[in-house]
Amino acid sequence: MREKRKERREKIKKGVSAGLTILMVALMLLNPVAAAENGTMSVNWTAIGDIVEGAGSIMPSIGNLITAVVPVLLLLVVVGFVTGLFDGIIGAINDAFRMFRR
Repeated sequence: MREKRKERREKIKKGVSAGLTILMVALMLLNPVAAAENGTMSVNWTAIGDIVEGAGSIMPSIGNLITAVVPVLLLLVVVGFVTGLFDGIIGAINDAFRMFRR
């Protein structure tokens, strides 16, 4: 039973890998055809540069990023310390009452 499952899995893996290989080859063959429709085989670098500049303008500067993140981190540290402190106090009280239960 396990051997049949293993054989089926191997067949599926081989089929999937063969299908992906055929798909990749077909896409690579279609790529020059799509570029030839433009009448040129060169890449329009200005459009790519505009996209990169647009993505870069979305990102804040490092200084602004640090000044925005540091207060949040400090707040989380303080909240974590206070909750840990109260957790320790409550745990100590529970341990003290456990001793009285005996």
